[in-house]
Amino acid sequence: MNKQFNNIQTLSIWAQRLGVLFILVFFEACISNTNKDQTISTQIDSTTKPIIELSNDSIDYVVQSIVDISSKDFFKNQKPLPVAFRNVQIRYNIKSNKDILYILCGQFSTQNNPNDDEWIQFATIKNSDYEQWVGPQSITYCENSIEMAYTKTDLASELMKHIASLQSN
Repeated sequence: MNKQFNNIQTLSIWAQRLGVLFILVFFEACISNTNKDQTISTQIDSTTKPIIELSNDSIDYVVQSIVDISSKDFFKNQKPLPVAFRNVQIRYNIKSNKDILYILCGQFSTQNNPNDDEWIQFATIKNSDYEQWVGPQSITYCENSIEMAYTKTDLASELMKHIASLQSN
């Protein structure tokens, strides 16, 4: 009887050890799997561009603000003044510190009868203040940003209206 009790006790100890071993292997597998998921998630995040969502009022404010800034800079610094705009879009980029840069991208002409080769690229960037880039250096800002769908008004027409308003004052 004593021998049977020792065998049962030995089996019980081995069962406990196997149970602990099973639990350790199970947790290791879970932790290992979680780390793989995190790595995949990081890889996905680094290859996709984040999408921001704003309310309509916020988008309108951003658009009006950047159109106003851009038109004032054109009026103050661009001689001769633009007579036409095309391909104007509102875009954004998210900086590494999570700040959002809003960018007004497009082309303008200073000729009354613009030919395709007379259009000049521009980018107006709204950050703590603003920057306006004219010419080839502006292309990088626009190519490396995400377009925001904005259809309430034609942004090229809005820029021309603002410049005309500044001219009449």
